[in-house]
Amino acid sequence: MSRYLFLAYRMTQGYGVSVAVANIAKSLMRSGHQVTVGCLEADGHYGGLDVRQVGPTAASVTRLFAEAGCDCVIAHTTPFFEVLPLLDPAIRRWVWEYGDPTPAFFPVDGAERLRIKEAKVRTCYPAVSGVIAISHFVRRDIQWPAASVVHIGCDHVPDLGPKGARDFDSDRSARLKVGTLMRLGPGEANYKGNLLFSAIAAKTTAQKIPARFSVMGRGAAKDAAFFDAKGIETRLNPPDAEKWDYLRNLDVFISPSLWEGFNLPLAEAQALGTVGVAFDTGAHPEVSPFIVSSVDEIVALLGRLALDRDLLTRHSLLSYRFVRSRFSWETCTAEFMRLAGANGKLSGPLRAAAPGRSRFGVSGSRVEQFLAAVRFGGLRYAMTRLSGYLARRIRRG
Repeated sequence: MSRYLFLAYRMTQGYGVSVAVANIAKSLMRSGHQVTVGCLEADGHYGGLDVRQVGPTAASVTRLFAEAGCDCVIAHTTPFFEVLPLLDPAIRRWVWEYGDPTPAFFPVDGAERLRIKEAKVRTCYPAVSGVIAISHFVRRDIQWPAASVVHIGCDHVPDLGPKGARDFDSDRSARLKVGTLMRLGPGEANYKGNLLFSAIAAKTTAQKIPARFSVMGRGAAKDAAFFDAKGIETRLNPPDAEKWDYLRNLDVFISPSLWEGFNLPLAEAQALGTVGVAFDTGAHPEVSPFIVSSVDEIVALLGRLALDRDLLTRHSLLSYRFVRSRFSWETCTAEFMRLAGANGKLSGPLRAAAPGRSRFGVSGSRVEQFLAAVRFGGLRYAMTRLSGYLARRIRRG
């Protein structure tokens, strides 16, 4: 059996990468492997794991690697990606890539984020045994087509079964319970869609659709004031048990995010039987069957669901089955072990594809690119790309 050293910036409650690292580690441990997690920050939330603090230097990582008796290093975040090329080449090294939000969303440190993103392609990915991306979108976004896609799981969420008609209020005058889950601080507000969620609530109210909006997330009281002022209920810093109750009791979960490498809260809500809706951005087409392209589309959908509780029940079941049949930690780790082979090592470092390939990772005709788009983002996504192309051709005459 293998002995893995995982590396991540933090192992603290409220962060998706921490959830993924913990559940991948637990799944590997159930299969008899040993896992040590090295990080810069820890809050004790993941007490069932061997979590140790380590500095982002080759010397510190090498020392922990030896102390824990590991035979493979897997980095999940910066700044440990940057450490991998500095380690002894004899050490087996992997990148588990969750993606980086578009630097343009961060006016303060966008240039530095872009530098980090580009440096990984130049120095990190070519130096390791393998690169794993958590979605097809991330594989495209990191510009490393040779990466292998391994979706993360969502079955750490209690399986309460699909919702039935009794879980929804049949009274059409009753308000639809609509909510979201996000970190509330200003740092990520530009891409997490704070303003968009408030716009959805305002437009829904203006159209007299009976709905009640709420937000749950991590942040300070001052962060919640933005939503409170707009009549949106805010719940701060919940424990996991409260989070599961919140997501289960919603009728509709909306992710207003404009960039996601996967979107774990969206998957978690659906795993609890709640309809999950998201914009057609990032990895959302891979994570939910209900994808929209505008605030107006979301509001129209809420209007239909508020009036037709049978439709709400059917959509709820579809959401539940969609994620429960696709995203499990056991499948995630089994796929990793399949890629790694018996000894956890591929035949050699992966290399980037030759320049000139299309955004879908293939070259050739529009037909080939269309079929690739279907594989990566689904038929709706592909049709959107094709219709955009045809519209441009028509405008040009």
